Amino acid sequence: MNKERNILLIYPKTGMDFGSTVAPPHSLLAIAAPLLKEGYKIRVIDQRVDKDWRDSIIEWLNEKTICVGISCMTGTQIYFAIEIAKIIREHTGGKVPMVWGGPHPSILPAQTLESEYVDIVCVGEGDACFSEIVKALEAGRPLHGIGGAAFKEAGKVVINPPAPLIDIEDLLPVPWELINVENYIHRDMYLKSSRILDIGQTSRGCPFNCGFCCSASLRMRKWRAMSVEKSLKAIIEPIKRFNLDGVWIRDDEFYIDRERANKICEQFIKEDLNIRWYTSGTRVDVFNKASDEQTAILKKSGAHVLKFGAESGTNRILKLVNKGITVEETLKANLKAKKHDIIPAFALMIGFPTETLDEINNTIDLIFKLKKDNPKAQFETVAIYTALPGTPMYELALKHGLKPPRKLDGWIDWNFDEYDFEGKRIPWFNYRDRKRLGNISYMSVLANALPNAIDSIESVSIRNLVKIFYAPISAYYRFRLKHKIYGFSLDLAVVRYLRKKIFYQSHIVVK
Repeated sequence: MNKERNILLIYPKTGMDFGSTVAPPHSLLAIAAPLLKEGYKIRVIDQRVDKDWRDSIIEWLNEKTICVGISCMTGTQIYFAIEIAKIIREHTGGKVPMVWGGPHPSILPAQTLESEYVDIVCVGEGDACFSEIVKALEAGRPLHGIGGAAFKEAGKVVINPPAPLIDIEDLLPVPWELINVENYIHRDMYLKSSRILDIGQTSRGCPFNCGFCCSASLRMRKWRAMSVEKSLKAIIEPIKRFNLDGVWIRDDEFYIDRERANKICEQFIKEDLNIRWYTSGTRVDVFNKASDEQTAILKKSGAHVLKFGAESGTNRILKLVNKGITVEETLKANLKAKKHDIIPAFALMIGFPTETLDEINNTIDLIFKLKKDNPKAQFETVAIYTALPGTPMYELALKHGLKPPRKLDGWIDWNFDEYDFEGKRIPWFNYRDRKRLGNISYMSVLANALPNAIDSIESVSIRNLVKIFYAPISAYYRFRLKHKIYGFSLDLAVVRYLRKKIFYQSHIVVK
């Protein structure tokens, strides 16, 4: 083995990693593919599934890797990324450069580089940028001129101009051989199939400008799709290779080009794949424009669930966040999904600047209206708005009192503590209302999200027993939501305590 051409890529825990929530580390697989083709030896360590991740890191570091790549999002994942970086620093004496990438370092590269555990940041899409960084480090060349690279030089932070967005038609196939794919094949909470795999994206980006989403900043509101032929290969190859009965297509906007989507679905039917699939990106307004014939093709191809961003039950808030839809369009999409026997899974959010309690109640009422109109409708956690740098609404949040962290580790709990006792995330609400919002979020998990998660339990007997046991608990929290009983109760305090323990269940101690 040529020890000088080794690269270590690490995906830290996110804090809530269980069952079908654990998807392949596609960000790392994407940057690995071109380097693998050029003959580099690459090791991908996913802390979420590798019980011996510490030994694996130390063993590979002894091979004197060119660099270590760490991917992370804002929030809890930063905690685990920093602790992993501490281990790397200790065992290499700082001789192996650490390259951070992902949404958070991309949006705040300068602040990220201020951390002693970060040497280089790969800003934006890392497919080309990371390859160039690796080659420069291997050759001992400076990083100047590498689009998207940010680094420290003579104690100062240097941020190169961004690299142009890549043509995703040139993307290499997912290098599945770098991971144990069986670790990511699950029974899914929505599809109710036993071998579901997140196969990655067939398009990147989103042309919309929703106020709470960082996609506009990271990918410049540009939607880029693979050709139908390349998309089909990316989907069908893993289905056959891993004997899957369902897939998750993780595109932000799979259905925005209905003609392209229909051609892919028609080929699913011709191939007689006999699978169930769902996608995380479907807009209610786009779905409503589809003809009955087009929607029938979706259903026949195996589209069992479509995830919709309903966001709010108030049109004023939808306009505030620049969602570009109305509550009426969400209600219409719900009925259309019912007509075609497609399960809609709705995402909702509360806690925006200027939002009133009455408007929050409208969002809760929307849940029960959608469920009444379509009993098969599903709901994810009612999330509390989290202001993130690089999002269109970030400046509005700052105007309403938001004081963002000044250091990398300050972002660790940014999207975790729903009660927000100190008002760090939603200072525009008083203490009492912040507690109400936290309770709403927890109750939505206990009433809707957790029952869905139970369906991902592999064992039929255990799954059925848990369902029987949990049914009255779920009904209790649905009752509380429906009747707006948001005040303090000891049970929610216990749930919050347990959840925090779960989030930080694997504290890393550097010895």
